[in-house]
Amino acid sequence: MQIFEQWVQWINIHWVTIIVVLHIGVSIMSSLHVLMFKENERTSLAWIGLVIFSPVIGSLFYWLFGINRIKRSARKKHPQILKQDFRSPEQPNKISHIPAYWHPAVIAGHNIHPVNYVSDNSVEPLVNGDMAYPEMIQSVNAAHRYIVLSSYIFDCDSLGQQFVDALSDAHQRGVIVNVLLDGVGIGYSWHKSDRALKKLGVKTARFLPAISLTTVRFINLRNHRKILCVDGDVAYVGGMNISKNNEVKSAEDPIDDIHFKVTGPVIDQISQVFAEDWFFATGELIEFPSFVQNTITQTSNKSVIARAIQDGPDEDHNKIRWTLINALVCAQTSVKIMTPYFIPDQTLMTSLHAAALRGVSVEIVVPGHSNIPFVDWVMEANFSRIIQHGVKIYKNNRPFDHSKIVVIDDIWSFVGSTNWDARSLEFNFEINLECFDKQLNAKLSAFFLSKKQNSLPVTQQEISNLPIYKRIRNNLFRLFSPYL
Repeated sequence: MQIFEQWVQWINIHWVTIIVVLHIGVSIMSSLHVLMFKENERTSLAWIGLVIFSPVIGSLFYWLFGINRIKRSARKKHPQILKQDFRSPEQPNKISHIPAYWHPAVIAGHNIHPVNYVSDNSVEPLVNGDMAYPEMIQSVNAAHRYIVLSSYIFDCDSLGQQFVDALSDAHQRGVIVNVLLDGVGIGYSWHKSDRALKKLGVKTARFLPAISLTTVRFINLRNHRKILCVDGDVAYVGGMNISKNNEVKSAEDPIDDIHFKVTGPVIDQISQVFAEDWFFATGELIEFPSFVQNTITQTSNKSVIARAIQDGPDEDHNKIRWTLINALVCAQTSVKIMTPYFIPDQTLMTSLHAAALRGVSVEIVVPGHSNIPFVDWVMEANFSRIIQHGVKIYKNNRPFDHSKIVVIDDIWSFVGSTNWDARSLEFNFEINLECFDKQLNAKLSAFFLSKKQNSLPVTQQEISNLPIYKRIRNNLFRLFSPYL
């Protein structure tokens, strides 16, 4: 007891020295980590300043939110035999169905992400949950062997309960079911859907649980992928979470979105992304059924050449950013972009401006109001820079449009879970489909046009008339855009 009292007394006398020594030690360690692993000079300087001038708190904030890379054991330990069919260090497959001016982009794309382009796929747009959810649940109900589902948000509402029931019924009839939910995204719903599934015997896992002591420093790294694969016969990818708000016709706070039903050999690439994520989260290897040619669902369009591109703050870092830059270089007539959050970095913005300077029509549709006000302020601060060199941006009048598509010319499209912001391109695990097909592009162009017709163009006069206090607010928040 006496020793304890002496210890407390010593701390009371030297507490200032202890804090100073602790601050210096932690600051040096944090600053060295910034210097070694941060690539952006301005971001590095900002972090070092925060670490030095905010004793202890700055370092804590950096280790919680500043780390944007992890090393995943999945790439090292996952059996390579599962990758051999579509991961190839050699030159890409020859594709004869695309214009000659895209051939160099195919070679560059394969160097960016050495996954083969595969033909004979169908990629069918499903607008809003009113179209997507019934198709997804029907596929789950028809499953015979295996279901894998990954989602950022899986609300345990009336719509989420339909998925819980369908997945549980599949499990009861002997189908293997694996459900992977993001460790932070699961918190959007008060009632946790994974708990409901576990009670019914369905196997679930959380990706980087936020409350885990071993992964708390990665709290800013989220699995934003939305994947549903059934039996190797059909898959669904896109930007749509599982929530009744996506059932636009009946939702109180509707969210517009677009999802995609996929059949064809590219399903193997999609399911493999899930398998790697599942192994990372659980340490468990799964062998999802491979696509078999004679199981293609009869559709009107099986002409899509496609491949899955995964991106994340790991070995796949920057693959989607480079894929976008590569495609923008090839644009000859038009670039159409829909995204809920448009805060591109300087490299992507320069690529868009370069396309516009070549005479390419560059049009971007964003929500008039998103679900994150300070992101709207940052986008508004960037409007004057965006519309330079002929780039056009439109604000959608819908309550909130979460759709994510990129359509270039009449041949190339990019669909999936990725937004045009630092959060998505730097910190999130994402999956997109890179597609070559004129019919698909025609559908997506028509979808884009319908959104554009319900939008208002951003003009220089509107920007100039913005009150000074809003301009100050917007530009203040713009300073934090690398972290949003």
